[in-house]
Amino acid sequence: MKKLRTLQTDVTINASKEKIWDALFIRFGDVHLFHPGLDGSHFIKGGRGEVGCERQCDLNSSTKVVERITQAQELETFTVEIVGGNMPMIKTFIVDLELREINSKKTTLVAVAHFNTSPAFMGIMVKGMMKAKLTDMLIGLKYHLETGKTVSKQTYKPVSKMYQRLQPGQSFQIATR
Repeated sequence: MKKLRTLQTDVTINASKEKIWDALFIRFGDVHLFHPGLDGSHFIKGGRGEVGCERQCDLNSSTKVVERITQAQELETFTVEIVGGNMPMIKTFIVDLELREINSKKTTLVAVAHFNTSPAFMGIMVKGMMKAKLTDMLIGLKYHLETGKTVSKQTYKPVSKMYQRLQPGQSFQIATR
């Protein structure tokens, strides 16, 4: 395998590791509830929250990806890999998600993505876009877990603006009062 490019992003969520683990790992197929880049998602293989389960993510009516959980350490970290679909230019995409507990009600979620593209030179241009999309997903998760509301392509812009106004570690619950 050719050398993979790497990018990293993180967000602090005012929620326990267990609540974040449930949203990301146990309800793996429901990523559309907080990922503003998706039209929909659903489980296609395996049970809820287990290594080897797969989901299909619909980016739009014609672009889909299939993702699989390839490894996990309960309540600590897990890895998701794109194993199918028709997303252009992305040859390999692997994301390691790590939950770092600050206290019982606050957790930092770190996402480290490793990827390569075809053609390879497109990796330079795609890296910034991929980091932005991954960050949007983390912000959407923060909003979803802190407010109980879903995030979509149509509702994400005000959520993003609200996030930019938050102080470090501040909750969306405070911002939406």
